[in-house]
Amino acid sequence: MFKSFAAQAVGRRINLLFRLSMMHLKGEMKKMGVGPGDYVILPILYLQDGLSQDELSKQMRVDKSNTARAVAKLEKMGMVERKPDPDEYRIKRVYLSKKAREMEADFLNVLKEWHYTLVKDIDPQELDVIKRGLDRMMKNAEISLGLEELDNIFNRKII
Repeated sequence: MFKSFAAQAVGRRINLLFRLSMMHLKGEMKKMGVGPGDYVILPILYLQDGLSQDELSKQMRVDKSNTARAVAKLEKMGMVERKPDPDEYRIKRVYLSKKAREMEADFLNVLKEWHYTLVKDIDPQELDVIKRGLDRMMKNAEISLGLEELDNIFNRKII
């Protein structure tokens, strides 16, 4: 009974794909001096610089202490700076440093190359169906867990 379920389980496939992606990214990002916690935060800041640590935690779906440690590490590496919010002194905003901005193109190339590796030989129409299905699964998970829905950064138009 479990065998037939396991063969159909989407979560297992997503988990394995995530782990394979992390294996690849770990090696590529290490060459740039970026560690595992770093290559989750940096793309979010490349899309929307100046988020608070709380906003970063929500985007990544991790607890605030994990985010604080990761941001502190990035700050030590000279990749980000924390600055007080001009309107609310208790909030610290996280901004990319010049060093992080200078490596943005290389960082993006690593992500793009991996993306093209993953989608190689998949028909564009089929890929659209896959993306819509994954978006729906993320929404279903958020609803099931009682989480607030986030902006879908994957469908945002970047100008």
